[in-house]
Amino acid sequence: MTADRPLTYHQAMELSLRDQITRYEELTDRNLMARSIAALQARGEYDAGKHPDPGECPPLTVAEHLEMLALGEAIAFYYRHPAGVDDAVRAGARWEQIAAARNTTAEAARAAYRAWANGQHKYAGMGEAAYAAAIEAAGEPVPAAVTEDTGRLSEIREIRELLSHFDWEHDDRQHALEAVERIADGGQP
Repeated sequence: MTADRPLTYHQAMELSLRDQITRYEELTDRNLMARSIAALQARGEYDAGKHPDPGECPPLTVAEHLEMLALGEAIAFYYRHPAGVDDAVRAGARWEQIAAARNTTAEAARAAYRAWANGQHKYAGMGEAAYAAAIEAAGEPVPAAVTEDTGRLSEIREIRELLSHFDWEHDDRQHALEAVERIADGGQP
């Protein structure tokens, strides 16, 4: 194990996603091969003529197991990033659908989404209107300070309502965009 291999989540996050996945697959493949060889040897079924050389597939070290854990968490973070939930919410997904996709409950999904929106608003520059829409989508009352500062909140609600009923597979996307523009310009959907 070299010093440049990640042993912690934060170290793994410094690598590109491609490098994370490549290294994770290398470790997983070697781990599975080493365990298979060991199982064959334990059962007395290992055949040097048929099976890989155990010297070419040594068991993972403690550091490599930690590296695999760190890489797995980093990869999982990328694929289950909370922004994906925001995208689904904006597209009109119901909380029950999001919960099923995330293998959680609707309330847990909402709570995680609220926490993400709060963090984005407080630390990452999420605007007042986007924050108000996210909090409202999570089923929470929008804080008064936010609604007072948001002149277009009602337009956002109208757009959200329109998009929640839009069938993206069968309806014309251009129709949806035109309806959103009409609402934004002060007209009716």
